[in-house]
Amino acid sequence: MAIWHMRGLGCALALVLLTGCASPGPPQAPSLKLPEVVSGLTASRVGNVVRLVWTTPTRTTDKMLIDGPVVAEICRETSGASSTSVRINPNAAHLPCSPVLLRMNVKPGASEVVDTLPTELTLAPARLLAYRVQLRNTAGRTAGASAAVFAASGPAPMVIEGLRARATKMGTLVQWNPAAGTTESVELDRTLVQPPNATTSATTVDTSATHKSLLPGAANEPIEMRLRVGDAASNTLDAGGTLDRTAQIGHVYRYTAQRVRTVVLSGQTLELRSAVSEVVTVEIKDVFPPEAPTGLVSIPGFANDATQKPAIDLSWQPNLEPRIAGYKIYRHILDGQANSAWKQLDSELVPVAAYRDQTVLAGIKYGYQVTAVDTAGNESARSDEVVEIAPEP
Repeated sequence: MAIWHMRGLGCALALVLLTGCASPGPPQAPSLKLPEVVSGLTASRVGNVVRLVWTTPTRTTDKMLIDGPVVAEICRETSGASSTSVRINPNAAHLPCSPVLLRMNVKPGASEVVDTLPTELTLAPARLLAYRVQLRNTAGRTAGASAAVFAASGPAPMVIEGLRARATKMGTLVQWNPAAGTTESVELDRTLVQPPNATTSATTVDTSATHKSLLPGAANEPIEMRLRVGDAASNTLDAGGTLDRTAQIGHVYRYTAQRVRTVVLSGQTLELRSAVSEVVTVEIKDVFPPEAPTGLVSIPGFANDATQKPAIDLSWQPNLEPRIAGYKIYRHILDGQANSAWKQLDSELVPVAAYRDQTVLAGIKYGYQVTAVDTAGNESARSDEVVEIAPEP
């Protein structure tokens, strides 16, 4: 009886152990190893080519790392009346990639391809081009095409010729040969070649609008900057030049330029850019003197009430330009017969816009002028002269 009981208990225990084991569940389908659908695709038209950029994913649709080579198929669809045109739905996403323009092997990460347009797509009228990219695994399978991105066909704007640049006190004067009668925008790409305090960010400045210029010698500036001159909306003709007021003294810059035309096709606002111009380089040397001080006035008085020592006080408007190191004071004597030569009163710069001359003699007439000096030693022209007679006790 005991033996039967033990056997029964063992069977019961075995049953509990068997039923307590985790169930493996239904079998999982094998991975198809399909690369994820491309995202972040962009298209830009420059000259007679369209540049496509995207990021090839690192994982499959079931989140496994991609194993093996991946083939990218690039498709181009063209709207308009033509034997090779198709009807483009601008809102379509993940449509089949057809017709295939080209195939290329890609690796996970940044990917790029350039589509050189055939002659018929560089002629008027402009038509809408739609691009998609789909990825195929080693078995030739794909998870589908990317959403469409768009570019414009048609003739590209004229390449900018005669690009040149020179430093001025107000910034870099950039000039080019204007295109007669055109209202296309011109974009300047500026690169800081010697960036002592540059940041890696990029900014865009519209130089067709009024904006406050940055003071030369100011703090950090972007390594790359894009400046746009004019636009079709304002019907501004190509002026053939602009002043880059943001250029800083002591820096070296490299400029290139492109003409930009904007078109609207099937509700898509697109840009056609010319090929990039030749490169010009300019150094903004600190060779420009400050402006001459203004508002110079003189007041006769005494340096000491007790001794009644004569003095002449001078004051003027302080220069608001950056990097002013100080001022120089010049004086000559006017004795009614012959003027003496101008002499600088102090060997050191005067740090403020005021000065007391205590070396005058009572009853003598003096003339004064003031200059401003910057931190590079550049001296301004002289101010207007003021004349004063030293007082007598």
